[in-house]
Amino acid sequence: MADRGGHDRRFTPAIRHLSVIRQRSVIRGGSLIRRAYAGLIAIAVAIVVFQELTSSFARVHPAGSEGAGMPVEYVVWALPALALGAAAGAALVVASGSQAGLAVLVRLGVPGLGTSPRARANGLAWGGIGALAVGFTGEAFEVLPGGQAVAATVIGSLLGFGAFRLHRHAIDHEAYRTFNLVAMLLAVGSLASMSITPTGSWWTHNFSTLGTSDDIAAACFNVALIVSGAGMAGMSRGLTRAVAAPGFAARRGGLATMRVLIVTIGLSLTCVGMVPIDGATDLHNAAASAAAAAFAVLCLGVQLWARRLPRALVAGSYLSIAIEVIALIAYDGIGVFNLTVFEIVAFALVFVWLIALVAITHASIDRTDAASRRHLARSRPGRRPVVARHASPGRERLASPRRRPTREPPDALRSG
Repeated sequence: MADRGGHDRRFTPAIRHLSVIRQRSVIRGGSLIRRAYAGLIAIAVAIVVFQELTSSFARVHPAGSEGAGMPVEYVVWALPALALGAAAGAALVVASGSQAGLAVLVRLGVPGLGTSPRARANGLAWGGIGALAVGFTGEAFEVLPGGQAVAATVIGSLLGFGAFRLHRHAIDHEAYRTFNLVAMLLAVGSLASMSITPTGSWWTHNFSTLGTSDDIAAACFNVALIVSGAGMAGMSRGLTRAVAAPGFAARRGGLATMRVLIVTIGLSLTCVGMVPIDGATDLHNAAASAAAAAFAVLCLGVQLWARRLPRALVAGSYLSIAIEVIALIAYDGIGVFNLTVFEIVAFALVFVWLIALVAITHASIDRTDAASRRHLARSRPGRRPVVARHASPGRERLASPRRRPTREPPDALRSG
């Protein structure tokens, strides 16, 4: 016997079992990927902390930073740097963990695993990244009102608060939790490169200068680009999975086009990391231009990919293009800031938009599902009483299903 889907009913339990196994393997694979990204982020954090500790010590004790004592001091400062890096990685694993993984920690008695603490941890991480990014960029933000200190405070606060709110609402979604770490790896890898790069005032040239020193600083930047770009390309299906929901009315070929464009952006970023700008300059610039062009097409055609995408996503897409155009005019036309700031804005817009794509589409589906469940709960017979509209005040009587009035039998039949 076959069911409505054309499947033999005898094999239905086996099909369901295979589906459950496939779903569990996807979740387990996502957890492993998140742990790997959290581990790389922990290494980058340790590098940043170590550089800040040794630099601060060298400024306070300039005589102690020279001579035979330097290796011993490095070992001394390496221990807290590694500890802080490991703590950051562990916090990110918990903040981006799945419900199954958190259940294990709850059984072990680990406190503070609710939604708000995890969202605060993510917000603090992103806030610190924003503030440090401005601090390491030197004089690039001095042209803004208030200078570097005000820019670091404002950018760090806004980024941290936005990441906190977003994480609190989208924390249940697998693709969001994973891609949040993909974006964070690129940001923290860039910070590690900024903190130790020997290229001097790199921000006066361009962002890609961080990958040209042929040392560990360049490796931090280039590896972060390669791994983050590959992660983006590999997650193209997960990032757009919610768009396939019937409520968004995806057009024919629209979903496939979105995924191709996301893969193009990811592979282009990977190529940017693999080919530093001081090597094959034309290939490097072509890859960067391909990423920018693919992102522009993705945002401008947002209403071509699906007819009923959330208004917030549509507005955010057009706003992203407007910000990028304004930044380009401010850099190339007016000369308000340099190429480095423009590239930071362009990089940030790509990752922010993709995170918003996942969060907004999944949130819309969640609201629709919740409304459907409430509607079903109200409409199910026997679940809750329905008050008849014609009931008199003070006397509520249950409405019963309407029945057709029964005819009285004729007198002849009644008497018979």
